[in-house]
Amino acid sequence: MKINILIGGTDYKSGYINIDPTLKRKSESIALENSNDDQSNIVKSDIRNLDDIVSDSECKELIAENVLDFLELSESRAVLSHWISKLRHGGKIIVGGTDIYEVCRLFYKQAIDLNTLNAIIHGDFSQPWDVKMSHSTMENLQEFLQSEGIKIIKKRIQGFKMIIEGERP
Repeated sequence: MKINILIGGTDYKSGYINIDPTLKRKSESIALENSNDDQSNIVKSDIRNLDDIVSDSECKELIAENVLDFLELSESRAVLSHWISKLRHGGKIIVGGTDIYEVCRLFYKQAIDLNTLNAIIHGDFSQPWDVKMSHSTMENLQEFLQSEGIKIIKKRIQGFKMIIEGERP
């Protein structure tokens, strides 16, 4: 089983169970790209607890590239631990979010203005869910994943976005 977790996203992946707590179905006036005709690969669920969707040690791959910012910092760490428990040995996790160090660096170097800084840090407030609750740095997220036994395979920063790929040994 492969899982892709999004919040308010449209990047649904085929071959994955896509979990989005903000999901609207076709009957709610939007069509979902990359979904089955019956949209059975897309689930509206609480991302903090995947017990109803996947058993412990069952998941081959879990992707959550832009989700952690929407959780409080302590909650995001508990959620990450929960997600890691769903990975089978050799399973891969890909997580990321806003690297607050990079945002501050860009603002300091005047590469982004104050309005952009606030939108990155707090969210756009374009939807009721679009409120960011916390941020981390690449180093902090990496240290946490390693403390949970995850072997870091790859990490990258693009602008102010960070992505870390790891594997459960």
